[in-house]
Amino acid sequence: MPGLEAIAAAAGKAVVERAVREGLAARTARAERGADLTTLIQSGFPDRFLRRSLERQLEAIADGVERRLAVLVEREYGGLAENDRTAVLHEVVATVQAADLSDGALLAADMDPIKLAKAIRAGLPDPARQLGEAGARLFDMLLDECLDCLVRIVQQLPQYLPRAGTELLGRVSAVDDRLATLGQQVSSVLARLPARSLDAPSGTRDDDEFLRRYLGHISTTLDEVELFGVRVETYRPRATLSVAYISLNACPDELDRGGGLPRARFAELTEAEVRHEPVTSRVESALGRFRRVLLRGGAGSGKSTLLRWLAVTATRGGLTGDLAGWNDSVPFVIKLRSHGAGNLPAPENFLADVARPVAGLMPEGWAHRVLGSGRALLMVDGVDELSPRHRPAVRRWLDGLLAAYPEIRVIVTSRPAAADARWLEEEGFSSVTMEPMTPVHLRELVRQWHTAMRGSGNLPFAAEKLDEYEGALLARFESSPYLQTLASTPLLAAMLCALNLDRGKQLPRNRMGLYAAALELLLQRRDAERGIVSEVVLEPEQKVRVLQDLAWQLGVWGRSELSRATALKRVEEKIQTMPRVDCTAEVLLDHLLQRSGVIREPVPGRIDFVHRTVQEYLAAKQAADGADVEPLIERAHLDQWRETVVMAAGHANAPLREELLRGLLRRVAADDEHARRLCLLVIGCLETIQELPRALSGAVEECFAAVIPPRDESEAGALASAGEEVLRRLPDDLAGLSSLEAAATVRTCWLINGAEALERLARYSGDSSFFVQRELITAWDYFDPEEYARRVMADSPLIDRGSGGHANVENPRLFPHLRHLRNLEDLWIAPRGESLEFLGDVGSLRSLNVPGLAGPGALDVLSRQPGLEELWVSLRAEPVDSRWPPMPPSLRKAHLFRDDPAPDLRFLDRFHMVEELSLDRLDEIADFTPLASLTELRVLSLFDCHRLSDPAVFGGLLRLTELELTYPALDGIAGLVDNCPNLRRIALRHIPSLDDITPLASLALEEVTLSHCVNLVDLTPLSGLRELRKVSIRYCEKIHDLSPLKPLRRLKRVNLIGLPGAVDVAPLAGKRDLVVKSDDGQELRNADLLDPTAMIYRL
Repeated sequence: MPGLEAIAAAAGKAVVERAVREGLAARTARAERGADLTTLIQSGFPDRFLRRSLERQLEAIADGVERRLAVLVEREYGGLAENDRTAVLHEVVATVQAADLSDGALLAADMDPIKLAKAIRAGLPDPARQLGEAGARLFDMLLDECLDCLVRIVQQLPQYLPRAGTELLGRVSAVDDRLATLGQQVSSVLARLPARSLDAPSGTRDDDEFLRRYLGHISTTLDEVELFGVRVETYRPRATLSVAYISLNACPDELDRGGGLPRARFAELTEAEVRHEPVTSRVESALGRFRRVLLRGGAGSGKSTLLRWLAVTATRGGLTGDLAGWNDSVPFVIKLRSHGAGNLPAPENFLADVARPVAGLMPEGWAHRVLGSGRALLMVDGVDELSPRHRPAVRRWLDGLLAAYPEIRVIVTSRPAAADARWLEEEGFSSVTMEPMTPVHLRELVRQWHTAMRGSGNLPFAAEKLDEYEGALLARFESSPYLQTLASTPLLAAMLCALNLDRGKQLPRNRMGLYAAALELLLQRRDAERGIVSEVVLEPEQKVRVLQDLAWQLGVWGRSELSRATALKRVEEKIQTMPRVDCTAEVLLDHLLQRSGVIREPVPGRIDFVHRTVQEYLAAKQAADGADVEPLIERAHLDQWRETVVMAAGHANAPLREELLRGLLRRVAADDEHARRLCLLVIGCLETIQELPRALSGAVEECFAAVIPPRDESEAGALASAGEEVLRRLPDDLAGLSSLEAAATVRTCWLINGAEALERLARYSGDSSFFVQRELITAWDYFDPEEYARRVMADSPLIDRGSGGHANVENPRLFPHLRHLRNLEDLWIAPRGESLEFLGDVGSLRSLNVPGLAGPGALDVLSRQPGLEELWVSLRAEPVDSRWPPMPPSLRKAHLFRDDPAPDLRFLDRFHMVEELSLDRLDEIADFTPLASLTELRVLSLFDCHRLSDPAVFGGLLRLTELELTYPALDGIAGLVDNCPNLRRIALRHIPSLDDITPLASLALEEVTLSHCVNLVDLTPLSGLRELRKVSIRYCEKIHDLSPLKPLRRLKRVNLIGLPGAVDVAPLAGKRDLVVKSDDGQELRNADLLDPTAMIYRL
């Protein structure tokens, strides 16, 4: 091996050895830091399989460091003599091996590699004396790079993190899992760190270095979530978000109210704007469908947590599935609560909310350059945390950003009451709504919460006892439906976990009791039971009084945070009215910030409540304690005040509660504009009150009558909060209701849950409305799957998509119970490695869609589906087997997709009977002759067919009428047309050599799609195609003239996407009922000349 390569390899090994030595050596065993690495691994990992795993991972990491150093040396100092470069690397290796990299040294440098390098250099002689000026600069750069890599590796090592107190509690108890992915994680971190340009003085040359710093900062600081309600001695354990995160469900909001959507077929496969049926799925899948998303969800539903997880995981390149394309993104998180006055940040201030410590290092214009590159992932959190008068500013702000940078990805979050599904529709946003947690999600959260606790230490009992607490809580959820209903959000579920641990399994029965118990836990009991003595001696009620005053002021002022000076003033005024408080306002405020877990100081000088829900609970208590309900009545129509009003009703004594309800009812009678919302609020108050004044029962009954049936999902949620009082007033059947009212009624029912709800859903199940059936399928996750299948779904007509009763089922718990669905003919399932044997017990299927299949061998169960006509399959990367079993003779349509390139097409002999076939990932296929045996083919779509050069393979397909080819290696299309004389529809995509479509003139075409044919100039050959009904021209950069389309009398649809400059559509004048689709950026001239019946749609 050449000398330079050898020393680069030695440098990579030295970095890894020092990182692991510091990471594995026990804090009390300082002598071990000098031990051989093999000895350290043996002592740290007694299990030989774990040792082998770690050794393999470390070799891979060392290789990654070596590659980075070698590239850096060659690129930056290629002109330096090889022996000089080798000498520099020798010095770097020696320095790394000798440096003080103990815990103390690393933590003294704040785990910052730049500070660490500066400290190490301070103890070194001037390298220029030995290496020369150029060698010294190279030495500095390589030392910085080595230390950067070293710190990153140390941060990933599972043994190091508990010592530093910054890692997930549960991650420590899963060392074997961490080792399995350690090399991948570190390699991903190193790969995302751009190469250094330390000697670049100005301009954009510092961009990559700052990106490295910024990504590293948010990867660390956002990757934690507080374990609610848990305090251990002097610190609060924090869960690493990237491990503690659980994936929840969401559903795209249906804005097109036209009904069910048909299955996509050939025509749709060629279109970028294929519509997706709005079904409940994992939230990551729902987000992955759209570039701009308005994410709506109730209080504590996990919206903010999801944004932080996306930011952390994107920086590490760890997103998969529908979000895999986001891994190159640069996340910006904007917390709207920090901009309460509506003064929203310009790009140069985007880092202030989550990366303030590094914001001052940002090169001028860097954020704008990231936005302009299209790599930005802008996440805007909390529209509902702004006052209504400031929310329009968010839309204007987004308008300006998207006009300047149309390619960025954007997610905006809000509670539903603050932003309906159409709030950002004009800005091109699709709305997605978070669903309540299912029992599956709840069990997963409970398990992960207790797993995190196991590694925390300092528990008041043996860690093994946590199994007992976890089991008891899960059993309570199974036996007590009210608890499952109460734990509908991650926040409430985490509260129940903490209270179960704290109260010896004794849990509150309602939301008000839950919040009260959580406050008691946070403010007093945990410290008292652990013997933690504070210099500030306050009764729990005194702490609550101070906190509720702050919460009330935030609500009245319409803000989500206070300046520290304002908070101090409020505390000072409050304690002047409180006897037996002998500390200063500043001491008291600091005590609450440090010990309460209720308020915090996220940035110096700004104070807010950790959880918005707790803030609303305390504000409601202040209103009730002050016997002042007029402000509540005046603001009751504002969505920001809904929860405060509802909980104030629960806090209030009987006379005050009656005064509040009377005031709300007076507004209902007098306020036509807000009457419906106020009726819903009155009904919502029934959730928290124990008794309703008899004198008001008639007026409350009128409120029920005014809002039942509910009109949409938001109203359904508001009604459901009142529980069984609403359930018994819902209609007995859905006849006479609109499809949206019927669906909202079903949703109200399943949100309330319970035996009576199940009985009512069984009565609703015969309704054939698309929206009703979608809600019934969604509800299945929230009931016992066997009972629900038998009583509700068994005779349901399901969703009608033209191929029989259709159902989308993602939860594996439901798979075994599909056998009860007598009308199921069209099934979409998403197995995660589960056997498909259950399909053998399902009634006669006509269509099956299985995304993410581990291997085709699992489809052998289809031999028990003799009526199957259509199959959609996508195979995961590296399928566990590649053997395709025989297909049912009835199969007519097969759409076979995969993550990895197909090795060959010999498996097509299993599909000799199909009439419609789609294949992708044909990158490596040179032999397409197996297609010739498919003599029944009418429709064929071949994607990624880079080596398809001989169209004679189609010569025997005499029935072929529809053909789509992507990336074929054809030399013109004359041979293609000769071999496919019966084509009626053709799509040619990504054929840069195609410059002449004259052969198409000999076909009787009805549809033509030409996409990314960048050298095609002339459409004249299309002018004689009298049957042509649809033309789609996409990203054909030299197409300007549409006049060849003028003679086409039957033309009804034209798609013009990504064409250069302005396109004159005057040749399309006079065509009745014409539909023209184009993207937002496409300029269409003379559109006013189109027939009045013509429509233009912008995508």
